[in-house]
Amino acid sequence: MEKQVIYPVLTRFFESYLTARNIEDTLSMISDDIYSVGTGDEEVAYGKEELKQLLQREIAALPNSIGFRIENYTEKRTGEHTWECCCRMETMTDAETQGKVYYRTRLTAAFKEENGRFLATAFHMSESSRYQETEEFFPLKYVSENARELNGTAQHELVDILCQMMPGGIIGGYIEEGFPLYVVNDTLLEMMGYTYDEFIEETGGNIANSFYEKDRERVTRLVMERLRSGKQYAVEYRVKKKDGTYLWVYDIGRKIVAADGRDAIISVLVDISDSMKVRKHLMEEAEKDSLTGIYNRKSGELMFDRKMRKGEPYIFLMIDLDNFKRVNDIYGHEAGDKMLRFTGQLLKNSFRQTDVAFRLGGDEFVLFAHPCSSIDAIREKAENMISAYQKEAEIRYPLAGTSVSMGGVYGTTAKSFSDLYKKADRVLYEIKYSSKGRCVIRELES
Repeated sequence: MEKQVIYPVLTRFFESYLTARNIEDTLSMISDDIYSVGTGDEEVAYGKEELKQLLQREIAALPNSIGFRIENYTEKRTGEHTWECCCRMETMTDAETQGKVYYRTRLTAAFKEENGRFLATAFHMSESSRYQETEEFFPLKYVSENARELNGTAQHELVDILCQMMPGGIIGGYIEEGFPLYVVNDTLLEMMGYTYDEFIEETGGNIANSFYEKDRERVTRLVMERLRSGKQYAVEYRVKKKDGTYLWVYDIGRKIVAADGRDAIISVLVDISDSMKVRKHLMEEAEKDSLTGIYNRKSGELMFDRKMRKGEPYIFLMIDLDNFKRVNDIYGHEAGDKMLRFTGQLLKNSFRQTDVAFRLGGDEFVLFAHPCSSIDAIREKAENMISAYQKEAEIRYPLAGTSVSMGGVYGTTAKSFSDLYKKADRVLYEIKYSSKGRCVIRELES
């Protein structure tokens, strides 16, 4: 009997693809010019990138590990470095109410040897008799061990069971204005807190009406753009729940042709609300100064750049704590940290929420008031802050003699951060070496 060269390669491929569901390992065993034909009308891929996209969609729809058995295997050498093989494939997985369920196909494949490695160049998988609907992913359609030939109704029941095993909800809509609904499963309705009738009444039968209002235009535009350039899209957005709150979802979908011949999309929605909360918290942590709670320098400069582009009048104010080293030296660094936190709170309370306050580092801060047409209004707020700081320092740390000095500039034309920093710092320098504990704002020359 001739030695089987390709069988162990084929086995490793399906272990990565079906059992481990590892896309990276699976793709490492195929050639760049792979072509693959599956059991569904849309399961055709030409080249590694198309097959990668097909695998991503399939595993997103059915991430569970799948067992497999290779039967009636045969292979032959077709050239100096090429082989072909043919076999029957039986795959199996567990369903809650049906026990183990099975799916049988026929497979032919081709491989080539490159640099001592065998890479798949072609796959063709087919069913012998059962009908598989357009856009169904292999291996979504299974039949039980005791009833290998089921009618269409029973097979759809099994598909429903598998859909219930997925980590998210399923929804489909026609590619028309508002995405009119044509299918939604119970899992998604439960995620959103609706019955089917309630969902239809709330949305008017249009999926787009379930999107959070501020996300609706962005999501609609992105989905349509992706569908014009390909069949698949992925997007994160918020959907409205029945109780008035919102759910963050990750939506991965693709274009199909519905049973009535109309273009449509079918997608899986996964609840990512918890991960979005973590992401938001991490972003806020990255933006804020850990001690004072106001913005750090990096975030402050980014917000400065955004506001400056609007081209309105502004005030750039440098803030320095006088004799602050004496607070640390006399009362300890914990006392110094408390005073820095107090200063950060003063900045948030003394100025508008639209103004940008951030810590440069050490005992230096910046206040960027934009838009701002009144120097007197900012000067008054600054003097109130100076007074509040002075009172707190005299009560807590009377021996330190610490106070606040502020020097800034008023302008009407756009300037860079470094330019305003230098100009405001010169004003602050004059204050600190003449009479500390006050605020001076000078107008910039046009």
